[in-house]
Amino acid sequence: MKRTIFNVGYIGALLVIITLSACKKQLDSLTPHNVNFENQQFGSPNGYTKATIGNYTSLYSTYETPWFNISEYRGNNVKVIDVTSTSSAIDLQNTDAFKYNNSESKDFGLSDAFWFASYKALLGVNVVLKNVQANETNNVILQAKAENLFLRAFINFNLLRVYGRPYYQSPATNLGIPIITSPLDLGATPPARATVQASYDQVIADLNQSILTFKSKGVNSFASKYAAFALLSRVYLYMSGTFNQPNANYARLSAQAADSVIVNGGYRLLQGSAYSNYYSASNQLNTETIWAINHEANTTTLPILLMQPQGTYVNLYTTGQIKPSPDLLGKLATNDLRKGFYFTDLYPGNTTDVLSTAKYSYRFFNGVNGVYYSYAPFNHLRLAEVYLNRAEARLKSGDADGALADLNVIHTRAGLTPLVGLSGQTLFDAILLERRLELAFEGHNSYDYFRNGLPMVRTYSSFNSPPITVNATDAKVVMRISQLVLTENPNIIQNQQ
Repeated sequence: MKRTIFNVGYIGALLVIITLSACKKQLDSLTPHNVNFENQQFGSPNGYTKATIGNYTSLYSTYETPWFNISEYRGNNVKVIDVTSTSSAIDLQNTDAFKYNNSESKDFGLSDAFWFASYKALLGVNVVLKNVQANETNNVILQAKAENLFLRAFINFNLLRVYGRPYYQSPATNLGIPIITSPLDLGATPPARATVQASYDQVIADLNQSILTFKSKGVNSFASKYAAFALLSRVYLYMSGTFNQPNANYARLSAQAADSVIVNGGYRLLQGSAYSNYYSASNQLNTETIWAINHEANTTTLPILLMQPQGTYVNLYTTGQIKPSPDLLGKLATNDLRKGFYFTDLYPGNTTDVLSTAKYSYRFFNGVNGVYYSYAPFNHLRLAEVYLNRAEARLKSGDADGALADLNVIHTRAGLTPLVGLSGQTLFDAILLERRLELAFEGHNSYDYFRNGLPMVRTYSSFNSPPITVNATDAKVVMRISQLVLTENPNIIQNQQ
């Protein structure tokens, strides 16, 4: 019997034996004793399904918190409150990306945690894909194949957003990420980084193959053909250049992928009170959510970082560490329904920064053991973003009227008067503003600036960080790779700062 040995996080000498059966209770029935053999795991179609559930669990358990930190804290939607301790490693890690230190040390930043979690998740994904036969016809196995192709594209694209420079900046020569499409053998040469262009090509190939392979559409906690189309619309948008120098071909491809979701996906934007309550409900039956991962309270710290928990444990906490920025809040019109996504959350001795975001919330229950759980799904893909993707893509490909129409779908849904007469730069600026307001705290902010050749401008001071401007050509727009990765894999070239 064969036992798989996987190369994990650092893509070098660090090798571990991993069990696909110990990830979650759904897999607990598999044997033997926390070591899983491939011929047992993949001896039946059900084994592919269980292994795939384990791969989602890898994201659920260790991935999303460092991803949120790195992606959202480098923008101008957040402010770190000034009463937080500076003496603990956790506080240093939580503010590293915010201050653009981009530390390569695991003790001072979260790049190490994010890289490790990403490649650990890719382990299980590649093992499933390795075991699918080229001539496979079983629909259960093919569905597992499609979902894992999607997960590989999703993980790799986020790695690209963090470690690869914006696509419009010399993608054929700038370095992207190591492309790993199968588990590495013990004696394999650890891979170097591919170019940004080659890395994007791999993401697109995986998404296109997954679209052709999907056999069913389940609840939105699992990937689907339309999740792949939604992600493809985002990927092509990142390739579509700047407003002044757009790539019309990639813009059209982004709009076409968005069309597939909007026209054929069966999703619907929430309206009125349902929209106002979007972030206080579970994701699985939500008609706007395309793909989200729900959480229990013990698997995400985001509600603690972002808001004051309500109910049973209210006396144990003061407030969230990360507040919405005054710059973001100042751009919300008085009658904008999205003002309801922020709530008063005072903390002792301070009369500023009184609001917290309610996009990631715990729900608490009084009880003998103080049992609590979370409706805090991380909404990785939702229909509102797809409309805004199409709006920007249409404008870059020359369809200003279609762009304005898509923009107004989201703008008026928020209770605002339709925008009229916009074109050119004014329309582009309005689309980016709408993305900022609609997708705040969902991991888009700084990337929307940099991929469009724009600076991230933070006009306010925060914590011990002064106001800052980071240009899209600045070395700081990409994170440093963990020093441990470089130690384990001498073929990896570091991002310079």
